[in-house]
Amino acid sequence: MTRREPTIPGAPTDAEHTPMPLASLVLILAAPQARDLAADCDALLARYARAGWSGSVLVARDGKPLLARGYGQADAGSGRDNDEHTLFEIASLAKQFTAAAILKLAQQGKLELDDPIAEHLPGVPAHSKGITIHHLITHTSGVPRSNTAGGGEDLAAAVPTYLGEGPLAKPGQRFEYWNGGYALLAGIVERASGISFTEYCERELFAPASMRDTGFTGDTDLDPQRAAVGHDQRGAPRSALEHPYGAFGYQYRGMGGVVTTVLDLHRWDRALAGADVLNTAARKQLFTPAKEGYACGWWVTKAERGGERHSHGGDVRGFHCDFRRFPDSGACIAVLANTDAFPAWEIGENLECALFGRSFRYPVPESVALSAEELAALAGTYTAKAGRMIVRADGGSLLAGVEGQELISALLPSRPAGWSPDLEELSATAIQIVESIARGDVELLRKKMADPGWGRWPDDVRDSIYPEYEKQHGRLKQVTALGAVPEGGRVEIVLQLEHEVSPGRVRIAFSQAGLEILDWNGPEFPATLRLLPQGGTRFLTAATATGAQPRAFEFLRKGQRITGVKTQGLELKRAQ
Repeated sequence: MTRREPTIPGAPTDAEHTPMPLASLVLILAAPQARDLAADCDALLARYARAGWSGSVLVARDGKPLLARGYGQADAGSGRDNDEHTLFEIASLAKQFTAAAILKLAQQGKLELDDPIAEHLPGVPAHSKGITIHHLITHTSGVPRSNTAGGGEDLAAAVPTYLGEGPLAKPGQRFEYWNGGYALLAGIVERASGISFTEYCERELFAPASMRDTGFTGDTDLDPQRAAVGHDQRGAPRSALEHPYGAFGYQYRGMGGVVTTVLDLHRWDRALAGADVLNTAARKQLFTPAKEGYACGWWVTKAERGGERHSHGGDVRGFHCDFRRFPDSGACIAVLANTDAFPAWEIGENLECALFGRSFRYPVPESVALSAEELAALAGTYTAKAGRMIVRADGGSLLAGVEGQELISALLPSRPAGWSPDLEELSATAIQIVESIARGDVELLRKKMADPGWGRWPDDVRDSIYPEYEKQHGRLKQVTALGAVPEGGRVEIVLQLEHEVSPGRVRIAFSQAGLEILDWNGPEFPATLRLLPQGGTRFLTAATATGAQPRAFEFLRKGQRITGVKTQGLELKRAQ
């Protein structure tokens, strides 16, 4: 697929060889009132960027961009900045492209949404013969979201593995978001079209929409020098073009893996406003909700000023996004981030408030600028009997990873609503579950599951998921609980695993009903705090969408040396 530098209305063409300053871009695209709105959005995003967020954003109204630019660095290693041409992976936002591909095939007469999936997929068990394409595309198949064991390149093997023991509810009766259903939809696209999923999307969706900078992880015709490098708390940094799960097999195909820019997402918004890709009937189907406001790869809700809001987000290691469009006003907002410093949906919501003249819904970070050298001087390990805090410079702020239950409880005094769990007991149970899995025994896991209907999942953990993990890390030697964090209606526990080859982290989450999450790629820390500079050695934790009050931190200095940090009567000493 041939790609070239994107252009936008009013910008110089490649032949002119005249780079246009970003501020000029905003002014050319906007009338005076719109210029004020663009400046307001830019000021909002600058506050997030100063607090450590990085990414690219586009805001459009009446079908035209008001703001399109980058914030922070695309690659901290090279010092390359984000801009409107930077490539990001968009994780689950890719689902709406999969849905559009299915509707395009229906438009071409190659399938119907009411077709049973067994007409298009090999190896569908008898218990799943009642599932239709429409059920998969609207997450109403009845198959539980815990069915995640499918993958690889063999569709005939992936189909029965994903379907497991079949629907737990009659197809069409209830909504349950299930990634595996979109992997099966990718297989249907391939079988119905006769070409690969990626080729069909590029030929039938991206090309008609003039999306010349959109493709998939692993693509060699996208410029790696324009790809963002994603950083977050849940794993090692990765390029937007790098596969997050090793390969683009059915473990990710159809449900994620699209790589794009904010400018191309605006082109896609404009394509969905017309008939370049889908005809009127197909577009109507794309945005018709089935259950709980979910249509075909899109959430469809009412905007506060009336009219529809079409939205979806995505989160994967290193990359987070939020995309929302408002067809009645020709408006759209695209937020693509290569950090998890702040939720992309929170930034998208505040931009929507700015776009439509409302007060911000979520707190906006307040901080002062400190140099990279000033922030780096505060980095280090700070300890107390209660636990330890590992502080690192991150963009324009500090990121503090917290370990130790007593310290976590002191710094994050939240509790699940209506539940008073014994954190020590839950941590001990989490350790026992992992140790028993390592011995090949999954009965404790099965007993502790919140939903017994998850069926074969514990067997999949024993037979395939843990063996693959052990192949990478080696035989398990020791498990230690780093801490438990109550959040909302559940408790999340991070375990440190010592292996013969390399260490690992596991995240286990319990609700009052039992175990809900077992994540073998857990975060480095059970809890993290973002510390925003307020001047000198004074910092405040970032305000959150939950309304938790910011907490003050003061770094202690003796001469030119930082000796510790103090917060509300608690003092930690800096390890030398």
